Amino acid sequence: MLDLKALSQQLDSKLWVIKSYDTQHSESIHEYRHELKKIEIINPEMNERLSKYSGAKLLESGKLIRRFAFKWKNRHDAMAWVDSVLSGNAVGAVDGSQIYSDYYEIPVAVLQTSGVLNKHTKNSYYKQHTKLMILTPDEFERMKVYSFGSEFVDACRFSLECQHAMQLMKEHDIYILLDGGLLLSHINVLNKNIRDIYIKAITRLLETSENTCNPVIGFIDAAMPRDITLMMHLLFGLKKSKLSDTYLFSNLSWGERTAAFLCDRDDRRNENSTSVLDNYGRFRNRIAFFYTKISKSLPARIEFPVWVYEKGMVDKIADIVRAECIIRGGYPDILMRAHEAALIRMNEHSLFYGMFENFCKMHGIELHRRAKSVHKMISR
Repeated sequence: MLDLKALSQQLDSKLWVIKSYDTQHSESIHEYRHELKKIEIINPEMNERLSKYSGAKLLESGKLIRRFAFKWKNRHDAMAWVDSVLSGNAVGAVDGSQIYSDYYEIPVAVLQTSGVLNKHTKNSYYKQHTKLMILTPDEFERMKVYSFGSEFVDACRFSLECQHAMQLMKEHDIYILLDGGLLLSHINVLNKNIRDIYIKAITRLLETSENTCNPVIGFIDAAMPRDITLMMHLLFGLKKSKLSDTYLFSNLSWGERTAAFLCDRDDRRNENSTSVLDNYGRFRNRIAFFYTKISKSLPARIEFPVWVYEKGMVDKIADIVRAECIIRGGYPDILMRAHEAALIRMNEHSLFYGMFENFCKMHGIELHRRAKSVHKMISR
């Protein structure tokens, strides 16, 4: 049980730290937003002043902020616009869920992904297809990973999600949304065996997207990268800040987006190491992004392959994201449907445990629950 009295005392004792952070944060926002005026009209020639690992590079010429012309009087008008955008365009999404391998002494994990598709034709409807995979002890041993950790399971889930997305791309002309980015900075701290699973999966996904001309769109709801702020620090000599890009654009009106940027993130652990993008092969400089306001919260970050920009499709994917967010209200409807279809609920965890125990009993396999996991399950 949370100790509320101790929590209150800790908050009081840390007041000055929190207030100081808030003050510095506000000052950085003011300073960086003032300097944004220097790129109100984007000229990609400014990239000549930027070296490798500059966070971002200028990509889409013209105005930094792309206005959104439509102002609807009611939801009926908004949905009419949604229909005009989505009609005839197949839109899909993939998401996944898992049961980790920490319940039994025998490490067994369950992965499930769901792909949802709507072709948006006259008689179309949402179609759903689910894939399931079981990870067994030999796979943990082969990868030389900790059997009861989550990292290997998470990597395999991501790989299965990418496989599912690639299948949809090969079968349909489609826009695919993923819950998360195409730039996988978090894998930099993982061991090579697990990191390679992610790299293989994402590069194959990007290759399939390019070969089929089907955009893959990474949707990041709570993005806190510092790609543009690092670029501005290098371009304009600003004091280096921990300010997230999203705060630069938190004053956007609904539907507005930034111009598209090329990602050149510096997520190296030190100057002698490599960034995640350095592992992307020919896709190292082929991921673009923009920020857009589609909810009352901070702007979302949208990531996509550079070929989408080269084919003049940035406005189209921006409209598709807007339309999907109008349906659900601040979050892409198609992604939420994929999440709901893929989710393994807690009562289903119990069903799996019962099935696995019966399976082991039937085949004479001795099975022991891990004591800590049992107590954690009871306390939920």
